[in-house]
Amino acid sequence: MKRLVLVLFVVLTVAGFYRFYGSEATATGNLTLPGPAPNVGEVAETFEARRQDGGSFELSDKGVYVLTFWSVFNRDSIAARPELAELAREYGDEGVSFAAVYIGGAPRDSNDVPYAVLLDGQGELTSLYNVTKVPRSFLIEDGEIKLVQNGFIPGNEEKLKDELARVLEERSKEDSAIENKKRRA
Repeated sequence: MKRLVLVLFVVLTVAGFYRFYGSEATATGNLTLPGPAPNVGEVAETFEARRQDGGSFELSDKGVYVLTFWSVFNRDSIAARPELAELAREYGDEGVSFAAVYIGGAPRDSNDVPYAVLLDGQGELTSLYNVTKVPRSFLIEDGEIKLVQNGFIPGNEEKLKDELARVLEERSKEDSAIENKKRRA
């Protein structure tokens, strides 16, 4: 009986220590990652992935994308779902592609969301974007990372919305300038 109490004490002590002093990078498990995480101004890795609904999703070096990494076991990921859905409804018609990469399986109620649900069971996309903590989001324009957000902090959706609006406004101005040059020629 004393041994059982001692083992229980040791297990609870280690669990408590891990819970309060463990690394934030433990949210996605024990992954071996290739290098430093991509940052603002760096090239975004392109890929094609299977969607949960059976289709495919391609992130290319042309266009505007919001790519977010989530886990069904992470409360911040769950809390961020409505905000991404709202942004996808608002900006999806303006040519922005939204995708949520689920690490370790997607929730059952993710079939009717206005963004692509990508499954990353083998961790390929997670490794490609060097995600060590979820949620983690990227705003990508024409192959360049414009914004990186770590964690779900109230107000993050506003920063993402502001940056999306700025990127789309710049694209609109560029398109207008190109159209004016064509008319003059």
